[in-house]
Amino acid sequence: MEMVDNRLCIGQAELQGIVSAATLRKMIQRKTVEKVQRACYGKKAMYSVDSLPQQYRAEVYRRYPDLQERAESKPFVEAVEPDWKAVQYFGDYVLADGRHLPTQKQMEYSNNCAILEMMGRMLERANSHRMRQSKARVNVGEYWERAAASLPRLMDMWPNSLPQNARRLRMKWEEYQKLGYECMISGKYQNRNAAKVTDEEQEAMLSTILSHHNNLSDVRVAEYYNHIARCLGWKEITPAAVGVWRKKMDIVTSAGRLGVSNFRNHKTMQVKRRRPSAPFLMWSLDGWTVELLYQSTKQTKRGNVTTYSNRLTMVVVLDPCINYPIGYAVGTQECPELIRAALRNAAVHSRELTGEMLRAVQIQSDRYAIKTMMPLYGVMGEHVTPARVHNAKDKPVEAYFNYLNTTYCNRANNWSGYGVTTDPRKQPNSEALNKMRHSFPDEEGVRRQIDEMMRLERMAKAETLMMMMEHLPAERRLPLSKEQYLLYFGAETGYRNALEGCGLRPTIMGVRRDYDCFDVTFRDHATERWTVRYDPDDLSEVLAVNEDGTLRYMMEQKYVQPMALADRKPGDAEQLARVRQYNVALEERTAQKMASNYAIAQEVIRGCPALRGSVEERLLITDSRGQHKDQRNSKRMVQADAVEVPVIQQGEAAADGMEYNDYDIF
Repeated sequence: MEMVDNRLCIGQAELQGIVSAATLRKMIQRKTVEKVQRACYGKKAMYSVDSLPQQYRAEVYRRYPDLQERAESKPFVEAVEPDWKAVQYFGDYVLADGRHLPTQKQMEYSNNCAILEMMGRMLERANSHRMRQSKARVNVGEYWERAAASLPRLMDMWPNSLPQNARRLRMKWEEYQKLGYECMISGKYQNRNAAKVTDEEQEAMLSTILSHHNNLSDVRVAEYYNHIARCLGWKEITPAAVGVWRKKMDIVTSAGRLGVSNFRNHKTMQVKRRRPSAPFLMWSLDGWTVELLYQSTKQTKRGNVTTYSNRLTMVVVLDPCINYPIGYAVGTQECPELIRAALRNAAVHSRELTGEMLRAVQIQSDRYAIKTMMPLYGVMGEHVTPARVHNAKDKPVEAYFNYLNTTYCNRANNWSGYGVTTDPRKQPNSEALNKMRHSFPDEEGVRRQIDEMMRLERMAKAETLMMMMEHLPAERRLPLSKEQYLLYFGAETGYRNALEGCGLRPTIMGVRRDYDCFDVTFRDHATERWTVRYDPDDLSEVLAVNEDGTLRYMMEQKYVQPMALADRKPGDAEQLARVRQYNVALEERTAQKMASNYAIAQEVIRGCPALRGSVEERLLITDSRGQHKDQRNSKRMVQADAVEVPVIQQGEAAADGMEYNDYDIF
C-alpha cells in the first residue's frame, strides 16, 4: 500500500483474500472502484481504498492496522462508549405487528446511537476548547468529513449502518438530536405505505379466503382476492404476497384450512403428563384395527369369493404405569360387546395376578357409545374421564398401538403396514403382499397371532407390574365384587326360572343345576321369575335377577348331602348345620312377622266398634231351614232384654270363666 496523489491506495496483491480478481475487474468496469494508477513497466495498478465497497474496506482496515493509523481515525475509535440506554430501548421495542426487532438490528441500532453520541461530544468538546483559546469554531464541513472517514475503521469494533457520506452523516446526526432513538428504526419495520393489504377490511377478506376448507393454493387465493379488489378499488396482490400473509395469519386460518382437531393438536398449548405411580390407578382403553391381513371366503351369487385384505379389531385395556395390557378382546369390529369383553378380560386377569378381581381408580375412554357404556365404566372404575373427541394425544393407549405395530406386527408376512396417511415409501411392498396373499392365515390364524402377541407382552411386563403393586395404597385397592362381575359380564341361559322347593334349577351349558340363596328375604319373592347370570369358568355361584332388574340375589350351587351315614365325608355336617340354621332363622323371622301383623290387626279391630258385631250381621250364613233373618232378629231381641255389663278388656276373664278375645268374632 502507498499514497498516490495524496490518496491512500492498495494493490491487487494486498487485496488477495479480500476480493477476487474477477470481482475487482467487474467493479472497475462498473466504476464502483476507482483505479488511481494503471499498471505499467516498473509500476503496479493501485486502487483507491476509499472507493472500495464498505465490506471490503472494513476488511482492509482490519488486516492492515498501519493503514488505519494513516486514516487519522484513531481519536474517533477510542472515544466511542456503549450506550446502554439505547441497548435497553431497542431490546424492548415492539413493532406494530407484535414482533421485536431482530437481535442483529438491535446491536446495529445501538452502535449507531453510540457513534453519533461520540461525534456530538467530540464536536462540542472541540468548539469549547477553541472558544477558551479565543479561536474560531471548528470547520463543520471538515469535521464531518473526518468523522465519515472514520466509519470504516469503526465497522470492525462497532458494526453500524450510518451513512459514510459526510453530508448525510451530518443530517442523520441532526435527525437523531430531534427524534432520539426512534429515528434509527428502518421504515421497512414501520412504514406501511408500500403495503397493499393495509386496513382491517382487506386483512379480514384475505383471512377469510385463506381459511377456506379447500385449503386453497397461493395462486388461487390471489385470484379470488384480486377479483374482489378490482370491484372495491383495492390494490391487487401477488401469490408471493399471499404466502407472506399465510404465515402471518397461520394461527387464525389453520382451523378453517386444516380443521379444529388439527388446530387443537398443533396450535393450542399441550399438557405434559407423567405415568401413574402404581398399577390400577388408571386404565386407558380404545379399539385398534390390527395391521395383520387374513383371507376370508364368502358365498356369493357368482360362487365363492376369497378376499385377502381383511383385518380384525382389538380393544385393549391398558394400564399406563408400564403400558401393561391388563385386558383385551378381539372381534371383527369395535362395538359395545367387544368393549365389555375386554373389560371382562381385565377383571379376570387381575384375579390371575393378585388373587382377587380389582377395578381401576380411573378409567379413560373415547366417546364411542359413551351413553351405553357409562354404567359399565362406572362399575370398573371409581372415576370415568372420557377423552375429548379427536384428541389422540390424550390417550396413552393410542401410542401403545403404534408400539404393538412396530414391535410385533411388522415381523409377520401378513403385515399390512401403517395408517393410510403414512409415507408410501415406509409401507410394505404391495406387490410382494399380492404374490403372498394365498399364504395369508384365516381369521382363526390371525386370532392366534394376536393372542400370542399379547401373551408375550404380558409375560415380559408381569414381574415389573407386580413389583409396582407395592406402591398402590390400600385405600386405592378397589375390589370388584362377584355380584357386580356377574351382573355386567355374566352369561345368560336365555330363560327365566321360577323358585322351587329346592331353589332355582337353571340349565347351564346343557346341564340342569341346583342353586339356592341363604338370604332370608329371597323367598319373599316366590312369585318372581329370575334370569340367571353365570361365569362359565366358575359355576359355584350365579346371580339371579328379576325381570325389571330391581332385585338381585347371589345364589350358591346346592350342596349334595349323602343319604347313608357311611357315605358322609368332612364338611357334610357343617353344610347340613348351615341349612338348618337358615331354616330356624327363616321360621323365627316368619313368626315375628306374623306376631307383628297380629298385634296391628288387634289395634285396628279394637278401634272400630262396628267390627265387634255378631257373626250373623256380617256373614250371610243360613240355618238348617235356609233362614238367615230369623236367627239375626232373635239375637237382637235377646240383646234388648239383657242387662248392661261392664266392658271386659282383652285378656280379662268373663263371668263364665272364659277369656274374651277380639278374634272370636271371626
